[in-house]
Amino acid sequence: MPPILYVAESATPSFQSARSSADVVCAGDSITGWNNFGGVTDWPYQTYPKFLGRLCEPPGLTVANGGIAGEVSPNGIGQVREYLDLFPNARYFVVGYGTNDLGMRPEVERTSPGIIENLGLMAGSVRESGRTPILLNVPDANGSMFSPEVAGELRRKRDYHNERLQGYCREHQIPLVDVRSKLRDEHFADNLHPNKVGAKIIAEEVFRKLAEVRRSSGCD
Repeated sequence: MPPILYVAESATPSFQSARSSADVVCAGDSITGWNNFGGVTDWPYQTYPKFLGRLCEPPGLTVANGGIAGEVSPNGIGQVREYLDLFPNARYFVVGYGTNDLGMRPEVERTSPGIIENLGLMAGSVRESGRTPILLNVPDANGSMFSPEVAGELRRKRDYHNERLQGYCREHQIPLVDVRSKLRDEHFADNLHPNKVGAKIIAEEVFRKLAEVRRSSGCD
């Protein structure tokens, strides 16, 4: 069984024969994957599903990477629904959008409610299909690459959005992975994308939450 499946390879016979084996599907922007950026070996940075796949090998779980570079949360609604069909036996959907929304529409007081509404629709689709959603919060940008004033404003926006996302997830009992608090400037390869160490940290946090969810549902 392959340790990880990539949507970038969905046209290949090997992907088609293995897609029903996926247990954990990761959807999101380029922090999750670059599946619209050539072959996987050409991706500029490694992403967390690769390392999550390794962590999931002992419990016998196969991971699929459906991240799309540059994506925003409105598009995620359709992508998650597409992945529900593409991976019919996957039990867990790890979903992370919002970084690009906040970058493209910086008025966080207006943008954050839309992101959360869209994430809620994604989580709702996953639940309606009998699967379990797990959401990611939005990590900080690499503060070392910005002036102190800009870095502070970026942190403020993350504070605003992530606090409200946490409240939404608590209210609706949706598992939430706090990747933001675990990443530091040295865990980034550029202004926004985690480096190898950062990707491993995200994978570890996702795996920890996944194990927690599986225990609560009696799967472990």
